[in-house]
Amino acid sequence: MRKSVKEIEDVLQSHGYSIDTIILNVMKTFKLKTLCCKVGFHKHDGYSASEIITIMVMLPLMLIESINALYKSEFQKVTAMKKDALYRLKNNEKLPWRALLLAITKQFQHLVNPNKEIADKSAFILDDTTHAKTGRRIEKISRVFDHVAGRKGMKLGYKNLTFGFYDGKSFNPLDFTLQAEKPLKKARHRKEQYKKSRNPKSSGAKRIRECHVSKITNGLNMLKRAVKKGFRAKYVLVDSWFSSHEFIETVRGLGKEPMHLICGVRQDPRNYIYKGNSLNASELHKVLKTEGEERRCRKRNTRYFEVIVDYEGIGKVKLYYCRFPYQKKWRLFLSTDISLGFLSMMEIYSVRWSIEVFFKETKQYLKLGTCQSRDFDAQIAHVTTCYIIYILLAYFRRVNAYESLDGLFSAIKDDLLEKNLAERLWELFNELLQIVITGISKSGIVDILEFKNSDEYLYLKELFENSFLNNQLKSLERAS
Repeated sequence: MRKSVKEIEDVLQSHGYSIDTIILNVMKTFKLKTLCCKVGFHKHDGYSASEIITIMVMLPLMLIESINALYKSEFQKVTAMKKDALYRLKNNEKLPWRALLLAITKQFQHLVNPNKEIADKSAFILDDTTHAKTGRRIEKISRVFDHVAGRKGMKLGYKNLTFGFYDGKSFNPLDFTLQAEKPLKKARHRKEQYKKSRNPKSSGAKRIRECHVSKITNGLNMLKRAVKKGFRAKYVLVDSWFSSHEFIETVRGLGKEPMHLICGVRQDPRNYIYKGNSLNASELHKVLKTEGEERRCRKRNTRYFEVIVDYEGIGKVKLYYCRFPYQKKWRLFLSTDISLGFLSMMEIYSVRWSIEVFFKETKQYLKLGTCQSRDFDAQIAHVTTCYIIYILLAYFRRVNAYESLDGLFSAIKDDLLEKNLAERLWELFNELLQIVITGISKSGIVDILEFKNSDEYLYLKELFENSFLNNQLKSLERAS
């Protein structure tokens, strides 16, 4: 049984850090305000974009699921801005959220890997997950298939296709698209869906157009953007969904030093050349069985065949037929790096699991996919801010606590988030006032109840709260 991972909780308890300290220190290190200005986020309605994004980023750490919930909670005093300022930012089609996410991830790499070394197991990873929704009127909502749910896996929502980078120690998201699949069945439901007029050249319009582009095309576009931005890896890791001939060929042709690809492969009609014969996957498997080249990996308790073949238009690749413990079917993997033995291939391919852990943790702890806004631009903003806070906390974990991948987040204790700094300070000050007032009342000079209800006392309280709350907000802005 796997041990329950509680790394963030351990960090907070053992190092004595608070959420405020983590956010302030990391945002200051990342120079969030500078990054926002650099990619095109400008001052909006009297507040800097970085200030508004800071509030949005902090919501999951306050255990608050939405902007509306923030203004109904005790945390509403953390900022003087009205909720409309946050909504306007989320719904703004002009904001380049993709560029901001890439810039923050690049800053992460600059901080942890200033020499730009390429780790032996560094990899680009591509995979998708389902964001289930409850409202039919959400823009571009569709019926998507959730393979985890089996035959009854059709749900209302989006498919989030995420492209990430594993640098040998940490996984970070680089890019994503929200994909639509099957349209709603009833015409009136499709007609009722939210629609918004956008400038065709705006960032929001470009993201909308990606909804109906194939996952393979979107995945390759994200890979090309990452390479163009200077990210480098030795491998690209994908599952069988992306193992098309076009995908493999494109990956092998990218960059000055082509990357290798390791992927699961369907046993479909595509042909491979083996000893001068053109064979599909099933035919090749039968030939290998006849030749008696079956091997066994004791470490993974796996039976397997491995063979080098020619793949049309790509060249030599190595195929691995594997039968894992307690499974009847043989699975097929492909590697363009023919120097890898079975065990080495599996160790590298297992890095792909880091994106599954990423999906699980961002959904569980950062409320990924829970935005119910009808505006597609708000959906993009929500996913991006979830990914940004993941990167910030990943950096904090990496430089202050641990290097392991498993479980970036754990259940954050409620008492760490119950009160903000100003509220705690006011309670301390109020307690001191009580002692003073009690002493005065005992002397018979002042009536305690009369003083607590006086305009002077209420004014003092308001002055104290406003002073510390404003200072707290300004410190957030300076840190960003």
